[in-house]
Amino acid sequence: MIVTLDGQRLDEPHTADGTLQELVDHVRDSHARERLIVSVSVNGTRLGDAELDAHLPQAIPGDAQVDLETGDRIVLVRDALRGLAAEFDEATGRHAEVADRLAAGEIESAMRDVAGLLEVWQTCQRALAQCGGLLGEDLTQRTYDGRPVNAHLEDVIGRLGELRQALQDNDAVLLGDLFRYELPPLCETWGRLLASVAEEVGAEASGA
Repeated sequence: MIVTLDGQRLDEPHTADGTLQELVDHVRDSHARERLIVSVSVNGTRLGDAELDAHLPQAIPGDAQVDLETGDRIVLVRDALRGLAAEFDEATGRHAEVADRLAAGEIESAMRDVAGLLEVWQTCQRALAQCGGLLGEDLTQRTYDGRPVNAHLEDVIGRLGELRQALQDNDAVLLGDLFRYELPPLCETWGRLLASVAEEVGAEASGA
């Protein structure tokens, strides 16, 4: 078996007849404790999430080649938060478009965008938890604009609660007001907040 890590061939791990999961765990523990394994390829084929889940419990053929790539935790978190900040920047303008569609009675079209924008907020909450897990800290305890991030999250939860109630009540007027006046500035704030936390994380890693 051939095993490489970031392009460098490793001495064959003691995983004869072992599973891919056992191999990945062994390489991480012995060679990549401070990094994350972000890519797994078997015989030249990179495994996507679903394929990886299926392959991990399977035994590795003795003639296989497994290529592993790692990424720095700090860089991954910084880049993820930057990407999410850009999503909020892009989403800010879409709120007004939804409000316009609601006002014009284009309810079905508007609802598709509502679902997409809700997904941005849901992704944000998951990303904060996942990024915090990678860093070993609760990112919601950091501060932005003089307030802890979890206080900004409470603002989001409150607005999303109003949004869900308006959806349940089929209240197109309230929905329009939320998308025209309340959610765009909240999006702008979160775009800046996430960008700020990303830069803090990157600066701390570099010792700045």
